[in-house]
Amino acid sequence: MSIKGKKEGIYRLLGSILLLISFVLALLLEFLTLNNPLLSITLILITVPPFVLSILLKLEQDFFVNNAKNILYLFIIENIVLNSLIIAFYSASIALNAVITSGSYILLLICWHFSLSIYKRNKIIFFICGFSYFIIQFLTLLSSFSVSQSFIINLILIIIVCFGLTLIISAELIMKKKGWLKYI
Repeated sequence: MSIKGKKEGIYRLLGSILLLISFVLALLLEFLTLNNPLLSITLILITVPPFVLSILLKLEQDFFVNNAKNILYLFIIENIVLNSLIIAFYSASIALNAVITSGSYILLLICWHFSLSIYKRNKIIFFICGFSYFIIQFLTLLSSFSVSQSFIINLILIIIVCFGLTLIISAELIMKKKGWLKYI
């Protein structure tokens, strides 16, 4: 007896793994290409704690699951403070770039976190965050168009995210059409 939707489930999982890989690679690339150590540390402080929380929530650690909202509020306050410091101490273009970059990485993280959810509200969040990340990164890439190694790597990362999103969405549409996936 075979499991219905096994192939589609594997595609969903593969898409989620591609989103995770692109998130980690984008963070590493950004960390390595930033010339300012303070901006690098700020980017890490903005993106890594929510990433760790997301992993702990996926592992269903009781303390983090029970206090997820409170921890999320702390992260929001932390992001506001760190982004305000960036805006206060750097030129407008550097600050705007840092805020947009960290915000887009948070969107990708949220997209990855909800990528395998079967709840309708979470699927909407997944889609909106993934689409928003794609648009922000695409516009950022177009605004800084110069054929360089960094440009090509960012383009590859955007393609990986787009492919991951496409895998997840198409697999879920096939499963939904066949009646194997019912959103709660």
